[in-house]
Order: sequence, then structure tokens, then C-alpha cells
Amino acid sequence: MKILYCDVNIFVMRKKISVIFGVAASIIFLSGCSPQTINNNNPETVLKNFDKDIENGDFKDAVKLLNPDIVSSRGGIWAERWVKLNAYNVKSITIKDISILGGTAHATVEITYKDGKTQKNAIDLIKNNGTWYISPSFSFKEGK
Repeated sequence: MKILYCDVNIFVMRKKISVIFGVAASIIFLSGCSPQTINNNNPETVLKNFDKDIENGDFKDAVKLLNPDIVSSRGGIWAERWVKLNAYNVKSITIKDISILGGTAHATVEITYKDGKTQKNAIDLIKNNGTWYISPSFSFKEGK
């Protein structure tokens, strides 16, 4: 009888440990989420994160800032390629003006290229399920 009692306690202990490790793994996984995908609460934050991502070459993180409806309809490969093409030769993005009207925003930015040239550009953003995203409908290419 005593052995059976020990086996039951070991089983209960294993179950508790499994639950604890499961919860810990979930917390670690969720805390690893990029803050920019969680904190897209205003267009300026989204644009600053996009600038930081392309400056650092973090193209996958930059894709997370694009409108997910467009990314899902055109595909993740398209989205990453779009980011890389537009980030090519870009040194920085400076926000000049942002106007918000309901669930859309229009930003005027100045693109500084690696060769020192600058160019003004417009970026549209959209609020999707309470989160702001960049609408990939612009080009940072020089002379465009």
C-alpha cells in the first residue's frame, strides 16, 4: 500500500511540474514578442519602429509593421522583398508631419539616403483592429 501511495504522489508531482513548466514556457514565449507589434498605438511609434528596423536591417520586424491584410493577401515573401527594396540605400527616415483622420493617417517624411541626398515622401497608415500599420503603397527609391 505504501508503494502505491508513493506512486500516486509522484504522478501528482509530475503533473504539477508539467503545468508549471508549461506556464513558464508560455510566459517566456509571449514576452519574446516584439514590443512594436504590441505597442502600435500611434502612427508616430510605428514609423519610428519602421525606421529603426530598416536601419538595423531587421526586415522581418519591419514587415510586422505593414498592414497584415495586405501582407496576407500578397504573401510574406512579397512583404519582406518590398521592405528590402524600399530600405535599400536608406540611411534614415525623419517624420515631418502626421495627420490622423479616424482610422487612417498620412505622414510626410524626409528620407535621407546613404549618399547624403534627401527626399520628401508620403506614407499612409491604417488602423486595423485598434493597431496602427503602414500601408505599403509608397516607394523610397531615389528620384521617385
